[in-house]
Amino acid sequence: MGHTSIEKILAQKAGIKSTTAGDVLSCRPDLIMAHDLTAPHAASVFREIGVAKVHDPSKTVLIQDHFQPAKDTKSAKLGRMMREFVREQHIEHYYDVGWGGICHILILEKGLVGPGMLVAGADSHTLTVGAVGASGIPVGATDLAALWALGEIWLVVPSTRRFCLDGVPGKYIGGKDIGLAVLGLIGQEGAMNQAIEYCGTSLDILGISDRITIANMSAETGATTTIIPPDETTVGWLRERGVGEELLRDFAVADDDADYKGRNRLDISKLEPMVACPPNPANVKTVNDVGDVKLDQVYVGSCTNGTLDDLRRFVNVLGDRKFSKSVRVLVTPATQDIYQAAILEGILSKIVKAGGAVGTPSCGPCLGGYGGILDAGEVCLSTSNRNFRGRMGHPDSLIYLSGPEVAAASAVLGRIAHPADLK
Repeated sequence: MGHTSIEKILAQKAGIKSTTAGDVLSCRPDLIMAHDLTAPHAASVFREIGVAKVHDPSKTVLIQDHFQPAKDTKSAKLGRMMREFVREQHIEHYYDVGWGGICHILILEKGLVGPGMLVAGADSHTLTVGAVGASGIPVGATDLAALWALGEIWLVVPSTRRFCLDGVPGKYIGGKDIGLAVLGLIGQEGAMNQAIEYCGTSLDILGISDRITIANMSAETGATTTIIPPDETTVGWLRERGVGEELLRDFAVADDDADYKGRNRLDISKLEPMVACPPNPANVKTVNDVGDVKLDQVYVGSCTNGTLDDLRRFVNVLGDRKFSKSVRVLVTPATQDIYQAAILEGILSKIVKAGGAVGTPSCGPCLGGYGGILDAGEVCLSTSNRNFRGRMGHPDSLIYLSGPEVAAASAVLGRIAHPADLK
């Protein structure tokens, strides 16, 4: 019996020849990531353990992205605690406000992740690194402290679900529509405690930004980790970001006779633009089936749809139009580099001229951290990954999810709308 790509990666990080689902391994991640919401607590636990130094500071990445710039004294304290830990431990890869952005996009953009790597991240969307053929494992703050101390973690090898994406995407169809369609097909817990390995002819067409979105949204299925096999598109994108040639030459590929827990197929050529309705990301409908939903706010950004390609798609649909004056339009590029590139391309100027507001790269609006908080009864269309009750503010507010094209049309018309509705 052959092995899946996830099994091969975990076996290699455990220093053994092979492994199968259900095995318990002691693995050494290549990268250990955290942000200002999880790192301060982990730092306190780390000190309680009594270990003086982080096992390998060069493998540690710390990013201020959830509540920074500080919105209040509590978030300011979190930021300060993280900065003190960085100085104390001589952390090499540290990104503060003005230098970084949202952790999941930043570590890819900076070339810190490559195919075959194991990334342990103190955030549930660490699966995002699967976009480039790496395995991302979410961990808790206490696990993070132990990782800093020991450089290794016990992991149960997950069974793997193989998900084939076939067909050519139609107009206005991107990674978000595919991610939502996957959720609609298998459900919010459809891959619980499993890995998802994507395959299919569509991968030859989809760019890295679409793959980022698909890998990111896989977290909502309950998956432990996910992987999109590297190809020429992956290698070219990573080479531009300085990823070492050794990672680009030799990476894990699933065997033809690998054992899979389940198999699914999605023909993306048949997809319409998708929307997730409250109260969860798996409550998926086509945009035309949502009905007449008036909006108070549209948010474009997050680790799901904050790339330069996502912003391009948003303004391409927007054109020279203005946003509805009944809607607040908030846009946050995922990183500083994306922010600067969007300035140079005139993207942010178009958004501002249309009546939108552009914010500092951060996770703030997505999780109701700061900026874009909703009051009772308000309705938001967001390009982020979650729409649970109270996610962006008041528990009696409503959140819908979509891709950037639907978000642009909806911001212009003041209601959830298909891009084709624009005249």
